[in-house]
Amino acid sequence: MSNKTTRIELPPPEMIRKRKRPQIPRGIWMILLCLALVGGGVAGIFVGQHYKDSKDAVTVDPDPAANKGVKGEDGKTASEVYSLITSARGAINEGDWLRAKLLFENVIELDPDNGDALASLPLIEQRLNEIRGTLVVNTIPEGASIKILGFNTRKSPTVFEEMPVGKHSIVISKPGYEPITREVKLSADERMEIPVIKLAKSSGHLEVVSEPKGAEFKVIKKQDDELKELIETGTTPATLDKLDAGEYQVLMAVDGWPEYSEFIRIEHNRNSSVSAVFAEGGINVTSKPNGAEIWLKSPDKDPEKVGSTPSILSGLPVGKHQLELRFRDWASIKRTVDIQEGVTQELKFAWERSLVTFVSDPPGVSVFVGDKRIGNGLKITPFTVELPEGEYAFTAKHRTLGNQAQMLVVEGEESEIVNFDFDYGAVILKSDPEGAAVVSNGVPLGRTPLSLPYVRPGSYAYELSKENHRKSVVSGVLEPGGSLEFNSKLKFDASPTANRHFDNGLAQRMIWFGNLNGWVSTTETTQAQYERVTGKNPSYFKDPKHPVDTVTWYEASKYCEGLTVQEQGLGNVPAGYRYRLPTDAEWTQFAGNAKLDQAITSVFQQQQSTAPTASLPSNEFGLFDVRGNVMEWCQDWYSQSVLNRSQREGGTTNPSWVGTERKVLRGGSWNRSSQYDVGVANRVAARPSAADRYDIGFRVVLMKAE
Repeated sequence: MSNKTTRIELPPPEMIRKRKRPQIPRGIWMILLCLALVGGGVAGIFVGQHYKDSKDAVTVDPDPAANKGVKGEDGKTASEVYSLITSARGAINEGDWLRAKLLFENVIELDPDNGDALASLPLIEQRLNEIRGTLVVNTIPEGASIKILGFNTRKSPTVFEEMPVGKHSIVISKPGYEPITREVKLSADERMEIPVIKLAKSSGHLEVVSEPKGAEFKVIKKQDDELKELIETGTTPATLDKLDAGEYQVLMAVDGWPEYSEFIRIEHNRNSSVSAVFAEGGINVTSKPNGAEIWLKSPDKDPEKVGSTPSILSGLPVGKHQLELRFRDWASIKRTVDIQEGVTQELKFAWERSLVTFVSDPPGVSVFVGDKRIGNGLKITPFTVELPEGEYAFTAKHRTLGNQAQMLVVEGEESEIVNFDFDYGAVILKSDPEGAAVVSNGVPLGRTPLSLPYVRPGSYAYELSKENHRKSVVSGVLEPGGSLEFNSKLKFDASPTANRHFDNGLAQRMIWFGNLNGWVSTTETTQAQYERVTGKNPSYFKDPKHPVDTVTWYEASKYCEGLTVQEQGLGNVPAGYRYRLPTDAEWTQFAGNAKLDQAITSVFQQQQSTAPTASLPSNEFGLFDVRGNVMEWCQDWYSQSVLNRSQREGGTTNPSWVGTERKVLRGGSWNRSSQYDVGVANRVAARPSAADRYDIGFRVVLMKAE
């Protein structure tokens, strides 16, 4: 059975004589559509009245304000329907019939019984069937084949008239030049002249080999049926790159042998070869293309590789042998050879092959046959390869658009074009402010502004998120050839988020500690901050930039309560969190490796008072004055567990304070000079009501409420 396809040849669309339909003037169309919209509105009122007791009905009031809050069962508001109808009417006034159709179809999706849409869509469909455009195509050089689906293939320059509006794919090809695919979108009643398309000249490759090597050769180009131009001379083996398409004569000579001559045609992207054997005895094997493996099966022996073409096989025993040529993954060529004593046989093999050009919309896809990628595993559409005769099942794979399959029967020397046409649309996402992260179905896609030019048609939802802003979710249905554009305004949200630092309403930097699952203020509470929350300042050394001092444990705790309420009002406190004094264990965690020589104490130099917060370097976590300046109140009573913890950390302890209702103080102060007082592992204790201590202040933390 022949593998040739049977085709029924029909006359091309342009050859079929059609009865020209009378064109209805645009003004008449506008009147018809206005009548349809009026009639549709009446029908909509009737339908709305009929279903007024149904929860599924979506009634559209001409006043957008009246539609606010009205919802159907699917959650879509009636104001959306009104907005779509208004936009569709505007598109009709502008003559944008395709957009009007899409908008009315969206109305039907939201409100299947909408009278406006039901009355307008048939008229729009009829109008779209009538309107046409004109496309002008020019190329350099002229005479290129222009192929558009539904039209005869033409030679450039050419004009395509009576073309339906919408997107069209144009394939431009010319022997000796690289093929090109262009996409155009034709509007109604438009004469569109695309920019002149410049074709890039193509070339082929020629390999000249001989057995034995070293034969002299020359290559002559044939023009107008005459051999005119000497292209190349040399000795074999040789490879000639970028030869112009055309017919050539290749001559090879070795002393003592007749001159070998062969005519060969060079074609675009094709690897051609000429081989000759100058030897006696055995079998002289050549092939097109060169480089085929020669496998020989002699009687009572397994097949073995004996060389590559061109090659001389000598010393073979008389008798029949099975000869097989293998090249790449092409079907092998087999032949039975009868070796006779004293006889030299010339065996020439050739694979019938054709050039196949792969194009796609969009370009840039990889093409496979089975699991093997075509084009040396590197090429993407458009590209051209040489394939032997046979029936192929090609699969084009696009990273986001999926796969598409095409069948092709390759036969003879004819060039073939395989076109993969994917359904896709475009999605554009913008945000104010820019730089929002975009995620869809859990997959990060990038940051705004983000353009996704190749997206499968379907329903999509995108989540936009940006630090210090509330998340936004946008969604829509993407139609083939359509586009979705989202512009989301992100609302600023100053509330803290786990894993990041933030500034509270007092401009106080709060550092996130993952091991504590909360935040710690970078500085001790200043007098200015204390006064903003409580309205007073008990400090002995008055200065708004200095830490608050002479503050009791009770006053510090009350400050934390007031700060929590104040920050909750600003939306700066996560649910379940509150400001408080740190525990003794927490203080040990965030103290880190605070250096004594970078602390405000009297160990190295006598101090006269407190100093501005953050006037010396911070510890490794970014916290200032962890040691020195003022001692810091902690939540804990001076208990046996605190004493034990201090001993484990190498601190000096005072067992007599255990059980005496004293609160823990950490970090030392400006007036302390002994290593005991300023040691990071040491604890000092004081009664929570102590009110005359100008060396005591506090630092706040924001932690989960217990």
